Amino acid sequence: MYFVEKEEEIAGKKVFYIKQPVGEKDIIFMHGKSYTASDFLKLNDTLIGLYNLKYRIYAFDFPGFGKSQPNNIEPVNFIEAFVDYKKLDNFVLFGASMSGGFALKYALKHPEKVRAIIAAAPAWIENEIEQFKNLNVPTLLLWGANDNKVDPKIGNKLKEIMPNARLHTFRGLSHPFYFENENLFDQYFFDFLKNLDEK
Repeated sequence: MYFVEKEEEIAGKKVFYIKQPVGEKDIIFMHGKSYTASDFLKLNDTLIGLYNLKYRIYAFDFPGFGKSQPNNIEPVNFIEAFVDYKKLDNFVLFGASMSGGFALKYALKHPEKVRAIIAAAPAWIENEIEQFKNLNVPTLLLWGANDNKVDPKIGNKLKEIMPNARLHTFRGLSHPFYFENENLFDQYFFDFLKNLDEK
C-alpha cells in the first residue's frame, strides 16, 4: 500500500490531496476543522483494512486548510467539484465533524452518487436535522459519548429521522474518537463496510 500526494487545480484553485490508487471501490475521507487530509495517515490499521477490502482512498484538504489554497466556494460545491474532477461515482463518503455535516448535505443533493455515508459527530447541522428525513443512503453515525463540541443527542435525533441510519456512541471517548481508539472505531467502521459489500 502506498499514498501519492497531489496538488492540482480544482474549482479554480490549487488543492492538495492524497490518494491510495490501488483498488476497485472508492472512499473519500474528509477532515474536521482542526485537522487536514494528512492526519488520516495516522489511522494506519484503518487504511490497511481498506486496502485489503480493495478500496481506493482519497483525502483532500478543504480550501483554506492544510496545503490547499483559499477559495470562497461553498463546501458542498467543492465536494461536487472534486468528485467531478476525479470522475468518482458510487463511493463511500467519510466525514468528521464539520465535514460530517457536509457529507450529509452532499448526499442529500446527490444520493445517486453516494454508496454510503460514515459521519463522525457531524457538526453545523443542529438547526437542519429535519431535512435529512428523506436521505435514504445507508449511513453510519458515530459519536464519542464525552463529545463536548457536538452534542451526542444530535446523533439520536438523526437516527430517529433518517430511514437508513445506524448509530453507535463510544463510551469514554470524545470528539476525535477515531484517533483516540482506532481499534474500537475500526470494529464498527469495517462491520458497516462489510455489510455493504454483502448487499
